[in-house]
Amino acid sequence: MKIKKRYLKLEEDRTEINIGLIRLAKPIPEHELFFKINNLNTFKFSRISDILIKGEYYDHYFSRYQAYNKSTKDCYSFISNKSLLSVEKKVADQLFSDESNIKFLLNLHPDVDYILTNTDMFADFSLILLPENLVFQIQEYPLSSEEELYHLIQYYE
Repeated sequence: MKIKKRYLKLEEDRTEINIGLIRLAKPIPEHELFFKINNLNTFKFSRISDILIKGEYYDHYFSRYQAYNKSTKDCYSFISNKSLLSVEKKVADQLFSDESNIKFLLNLHPDVDYILTNTDMFADFSLILLPENLVFQIQEYPLSSEEELYHLIQYYE
């Protein structure tokens, strides 16, 4: 008698994570912003390796800052929404290329300056004190597992 092998069909991960959208009230250099954020909080943000997205014509780099809160045991990351640096790999030979030297992680929200993530699935962004006159209130935004940014955040965590 032949034994039939059955394979379990695993469903795709269809979870959501909450990210925080941060908009600046006025333009300010990154180092000044994080100096002021670090003065307000007990945990300190520091610059870590950039996120790299490789394209056909450009490589885009997005800055990242990370801090660990010992009391809540959470790790927070600020990721710039707009590419900080774009390195041209080759000249675009198409008239209407869909790739430019500026890239946004959230294409539908180019007004967002930073994306705030947390290692906890149920993130509480209210624990981070932000300078009132420089930053608007954090807007929570659900990010589904079907979006490219979701996988990018998971990869860099």
